[in-house]
Amino acid sequence: MSRLRSFEGFGVSGVVVGVFLIWLGFRDQMCTPNSSVGNPCGPSFVLLIPGVILILIGLGLFFLGYQHQQSSAADADG
Repeated sequence: MSRLRSFEGFGVSGVVVGVFLIWLGFRDQMCTPNSSVGNPCGPSFVLLIPGVILILIGLGLFFLGYQHQQSSAADADG
């Protein structure tokens, strides 16, 4: 049961930290000098990429814990 809680805890933590990193990536924009584009500033990919990866890992761990919990409940019933 403690392993299940840690999966869910790490999953929720990964999603929260990932969302925070994505928010920071859009807040702290990177600007490129001498750009021919109208707006030379864009989101910081240095923060966006780890944020997306953490969200995916967090969701995977959360659903892994949820699936384990469902299979444990099914084994106890039958």
